[in-house]
Amino acid sequence: MDIKITEHEKIRVFDGQDIYGIMRKILLREEEIDRDKEHFWMVGLDVSRRLLFIELVVIGGSYHGNLKPAETFRVAVWKNATSVVLVHNHPAGEVRPSDADKDLTDHLIQVGRILNIHVVDHLIIAPETFFSFEINGLMAELWESTKYVPPYDWSLDKRPARSYLRDT
Repeated sequence: MDIKITEHEKIRVFDGQDIYGIMRKILLREEEIDRDKEHFWMVGLDVSRRLLFIELVVIGGSYHGNLKPAETFRVAVWKNATSVVLVHNHPAGEVRPSDADKDLTDHLIQVGRILNIHVVDHLIIAPETFFSFEINGLMAELWESTKYVPPYDWSLDKRPARSYLRDT
């Protein structure tokens, strides 16, 4: 589900507090959203960090296993986003990230690197509060992770060796 954004709403986003303000309004105003279930959104930003889109990617309690990177980044690629913010809600109100939340963020950071789309933050939101991976230092930690960096198999490199030296 794509949340419609008017030109007036395409504001410049500076930090997690800005995203939380926007997402809190969406969470509280949307009749279609079952607030008792977890929702995972992707927020796309342009090179100036102006809001491009808000996409509801998946609904469900155990979205971690149901989230496919290709589907998650589909709109970001299509709308030419240069960076994204991951957002999901915790209906019970507890916003501390689980190990699964951290692992998913780590995985999506690596996918974003391959696509040249910077994952700048992951917010966990509740009606009255939020947790920002960036503000709390987790993004810097996850950016250093190599858990999901694809290994390169040199044996698969079938290109012929080239000589860049010319005989004169």
